[in-house]
Amino acid sequence: MRCHSQALTIKLKQNMSIADIEKEIASQNEWVRVIPNHKEVTLKELTPAKVSGSLYVPIGRLRKMNMGENFVSAFTVGDQLLWGAAEPLRCMLRQIIG
Repeated sequence: MRCHSQALTIKLKQNMSIADIEKEIASQNEWVRVIPNHKEVTLKELTPAKVSGSLYVPIGRLRKMNMGENFVSAFTVGDQLLWGAAEPLRCMLRQIIG
């Protein structure tokens, strides 16, 4: 496997619901796939074994944090030889965060 994973802590400029964040992420890049926050789906879809050799970049485990209403955590995986977990998410997050 040639993937890497990363956990993200995101500070939004304004409070958004998880549903709105998921919609925004899903609409910003054709390669990013939002994985529902269900254990069975996460264990199947949000893994290096699933992503290796693929251009798609899953993001999941989206949750509000106790640090404040504008803080969200997320987890992503990407094939590091094709482009990694960060590139499409970096572009999309730049639009959301500002």
